[in-house]
Amino acid sequence: MPPLAVNVQASHPSFRTLVADVLKRPDVTAVPTAQQADVNVLLDFPLSWAMYELEPIGSVARAQTLVVTQGANPAYLDALASYHVSGVATTMDPTAIVGGLYSAAAAQRSYNYRSGLTYMELKVARFLLMGFDTQGAAHQLGVSTKTINAHISNALCKLGFDNRSQLVVHLLGADPAFLHVA
Repeated sequence: MPPLAVNVQASHPSFRTLVADVLKRPDVTAVPTAQQADVNVLLDFPLSWAMYELEPIGSVARAQTLVVTQGANPAYLDALASYHVSGVATTMDPTAIVGGLYSAAAAQRSYNYRSGLTYMELKVARFLLMGFDTQGAAHQLGVSTKTINAHISNALCKLGFDNRSQLVVHLLGADPAFLHVA
């Protein structure tokens, strides 16, 4: 069986070292372009970088994509997975990365959602993470600002936060308690 051809995309070449051990496996070989790859790996460094890269990619390519991130928040991981990628793994779990490579090569989904947010709540959260305001997110999704606010409100209630700043900080993995005003 030939080794998996893996293309790694990163915002900076130095981030490739985060998956260097996986690429040294005898059943994996690195290739320079996505067109030559069985699997595409997006390194989500800095956080939310992969979201910008996933936006223009078609569904077939996403099905063969594994996102590797430093984020550990379940809602953040779900937001990445909501792009319908094959899988999302953290840099701290090399076993999940290897399993994710094989799942992505077969265009099989390997990710299980964890946050309890709906697909639309996750889509709205993605736009918040990318810096869109309510109007911008509404325009991108082709819905009203009232619909965006409803999804944000639902996500806030489910996750126990008071405002969207706390939500974004939470998604990025920081402690939103520092946003509380005394």
